[in-house]
Amino acid sequence: MGKQAGLALLVWQALTEQENRASTTHIALPTLATLAADPLAALVSVAWIGQLGAVELAGVGVALSVYGAFTKLFNMPLLAVITSSTASALGRGQGEDSRELGGAVTSALALALGVGVIQALLLGVFGISGLSTWGAGPSSPLYDPAVHYLSIRALGAPTTVLFLALQGTFRGLGDTRAPFVATVVANIVNVALEPLFIFTWGWGVRGAAAAVVVSQLVSVVGLAAMLIKRLNLGSLEISVLKNAVEYVKPTGLLTLRTLAITATFSLATALSSRTDASHAAAHQIAFQLWLASSLLADSLAVAAQSLIARSLATGTVAGRTAAALVSRRILDLSFKLGLTLAAGLTVGSAIFPLTRVFSSDPGVLTVLNFLMPIVILLQPVNALAFTMDGLLYGVNGFAYAAKAMAISAIPAIGTMLAGMRFFVGPVSTSSATMSAPAAVLSVVWTGLAVVMAARFLTIFIPYKLRNKPFDVLLT
Repeated sequence: MGKQAGLALLVWQALTEQENRASTTHIALPTLATLAADPLAALVSVAWIGQLGAVELAGVGVALSVYGAFTKLFNMPLLAVITSSTASALGRGQGEDSRELGGAVTSALALALGVGVIQALLLGVFGISGLSTWGAGPSSPLYDPAVHYLSIRALGAPTTVLFLALQGTFRGLGDTRAPFVATVVANIVNVALEPLFIFTWGWGVRGAAAAVVVSQLVSVVGLAAMLIKRLNLGSLEISVLKNAVEYVKPTGLLTLRTLAITATFSLATALSSRTDASHAAAHQIAFQLWLASSLLADSLAVAAQSLIARSLATGTVAGRTAAALVSRRILDLSFKLGLTLAAGLTVGSAIFPLTRVFSSDPGVLTVLNFLMPIVILLQPVNALAFTMDGLLYGVNGFAYAAKAMAISAIPAIGTMLAGMRFFVGPVSTSSATMSAPAAVLSVVWTGLAVVMAARFLTIFIPYKLRNKPFDVLLT
């Protein structure tokens, strides 16, 4: 009983007590840096591509949306499931040398590789034709840059999935430093290669995509080497492969969830791409800024998911109490983080021409200045929404996650479609309807605000009421 009480005390103190500030730093800062690295690198990519022109930037935005539709359906759910499964196996007290843990990790990596190969094939066969659905068909000026970027990224799909699976494994082990080192090194490689590939070698948007693939390969090699030294992975056996089924079950539920959010984001991109190059490019920049700042809240969500899953895996009252304490502290920190992000973007935009980093096109900058206040106002809501996901995954609420996101996506998609139908009408870039593109973006960003607010509320309400799946938490 002493060990159980000690677990609750350690988890609580690690997040709240000044005496254990070093422990908090050990967990939080590497996680924050790891998760911030990718969004920040994406912003650097946007800045480089933006120097090529509004058409190229808008085309890459469409390509990324298509790529995400084909990959995120399994990538992000797989990452969440692997993190919780690894943490649970470790929390059962068998240690990192246990055969169960090694088998779980081996099956996860095998599954990730298989999923990556399938994604590459699907992107190669259907990805290009899918551009028309996103409003960038062969007759669109966005088509060529979108095809060039998407073709290269498709080749790197297996590497991307393996990278996420390895990250999930280390997070589940409670190790945030290994993903931090690998991710930072990879993004340094990406940032260094992009100007070389894009401008010096003249590859354009192909160079931007190639730099991403090479950098992710560096991450995979580094993380795999560290994992092999750390765990007893063993050989791939039939019994180990059967474990993959256990991953597929919850991943299938999260795939439905990801489908809902991907459909919402894809509709937003598709509508913006049907305006003109300036508005489409501005939307892409604002969207990347929105995600980059909001995803910083994932540092708290990942910590919450890992600690809650590990605490609940003990099956004790102390573990359930510790999980509840963690959840409350994480929510408080996430709200403060959202306010800090909003303040930072506001001050940054006021004292420094932030938007000019991403484009020098006057048309793009005008639209971007219109969108920035919306991006800023949504930061607290976004931070809370992302953090609630971490709490939900920590209590193994994968089934509810799918339902909650579907409920959130319906009004958001409805808002965008109704707005287009009743307030915008047919989209045109002719001089007779010059106000239409701005109206389209207003509708799009209203829909994005709706999905994030609903995403938070559909999880927060059952959490506050301690309804399922949060009934396992003790107050």
